Amino acid sequence: MRRTFLIAFAAFFLLGAAWALALPPNGTYDEKQHLVRAYAVWTGQWLPHDRAVDASGIETNAFTGPRSLLPDNADCTFIDKPDYHPASCLVTTSDHADTLMPSAAARYSPVYYALVGLPLRISPDGTGLIWARLLSAALSALLLAAAVAIAPGRLERLAVVLVTTPMAADLAGSINPNGLEISAAVLLFVALLHRRWALAGAGAVLLFTARDLGPFFVLAVVVISLFVTRTHPRALLHRAFLVPAALGAAFAVFWALVASRGSDLDPGRPVPPTSSGAILSGIAHGRAEFWARQIVGQFNYGETTLSIAVIGMWYLLCALLVLPALRFGDRRLRLGIVTALAGSAALLVALELYFAPKVGDFAHGRYVMPLGVGVVLLAPLALRDANGRYATWLARRPWRAWVPVAAAALAVPMQLYALARVMTRFQRGIAAGLNPFGGSWSPPLGSAVPLLCALVGAGLLGVIVTRSSVRPTPVHSTANTFSN
Repeated sequence: MRRTFLIAFAAFFLLGAAWALALPPNGTYDEKQHLVRAYAVWTGQWLPHDRAVDASGIETNAFTGPRSLLPDNADCTFIDKPDYHPASCLVTTSDHADTLMPSAAARYSPVYYALVGLPLRISPDGTGLIWARLLSAALSALLLAAAVAIAPGRLERLAVVLVTTPMAADLAGSINPNGLEISAAVLLFVALLHRRWALAGAGAVLLFTARDLGPFFVLAVVVISLFVTRTHPRALLHRAFLVPAALGAAFAVFWALVASRGSDLDPGRPVPPTSSGAILSGIAHGRAEFWARQIVGQFNYGETTLSIAVIGMWYLLCALLVLPALRFGDRRLRLGIVTALAGSAALLVALELYFAPKVGDFAHGRYVMPLGVGVVLLAPLALRDANGRYATWLARRPWRAWVPVAAAALAVPMQLYALARVMTRFQRGIAAGLNPFGGSWSPPLGSAVPLLCALVGAGLLGVIVTRSSVRPTPVHSTANTFSN
């Protein structure tokens, strides 16, 4: 297990590090908001004390920080729609003079920012940003590697690989608590399904404290996992789980009381009047597609998309696990998978209906990934179904050993393609053909380093899936066991 954990950690860290090294400042969703928050937490500014106008002209809460923390025009790569500029438009400064630094994340839980923000305190500039991103990637890699280490077989480990979509890797390698939130949920799901209470406690405390929706996600993951595995709720009284989970819950309640989020909802611009019917129509005619695309890969501030073929192929690989589970799994497993899927969709719709009238389009597919990952992570339990139908059916197929290997192998070039596509967008412009080398802007360590990190990291994930085996426990004396 230790060797598996180390290989998995290296794999996930390199994958996140590739994005950390490839992106310019503010190169992914809301990073300008989160890195200011991280710096503020490490300088004792746990709550905002002023208001300021950000680079896109929106007034929001603000902290005091050095001008070098962000480029003067941090939004220049995407603000002039549809003329999205390469990252060479960014104007950086070495001026460390204090100024008001706006952040729409000013009242977010400080836990994630305390974990990753020290490099920004030491070096409040592009160098500190890279080190903070690498620290964020390492934290997510620890959680995902722990999930792989306790997953008992190829299909379970393949499930962890597949829920680590290019979008999840991008978030893990940037300053954004959404990445850690997704990784913590993956660990919580896997640990609960296999009754590893200490690791479940670690996942729960981080999920509770990463973002505002954490308590909802912990409750949903726990209920679904216990229901599917027929685990009595008394099992949650195990000290290794109960103590960290209780501490996380207590802090979530404490922070909700201390940091009212009302003023963070001001969009800083007029919002056209709308109705619930118009919002639902917008979801059906565009927002739902955006949500589905983003879960796999719609990057930066939504302007950089992957080929529909790549997105479709990723979902097809997930379907190779999920559809057999729906066919062969017992009623509880099928209900658990459907609940995770339907609950994710319902949460997105609810968020859009509540916030769109206040701030405009709000919900993102990535917001519900902490629950949505359960759709894939639950699926391999069909192998251990009490009636053994899936195990028996799969044992008779000579190609069974190659399915997880082929799926993991296909994920490698798709991870590389996603990174190369985003690198091309920032180095050459959004309309340029795929070419992550050269251009008017270059990553700090050049283009080859992040691509090599992604290649090695994704390749190691394939190795992990290839080296593991599955041996279902027979539930009847005549049941077959097999190795895939």
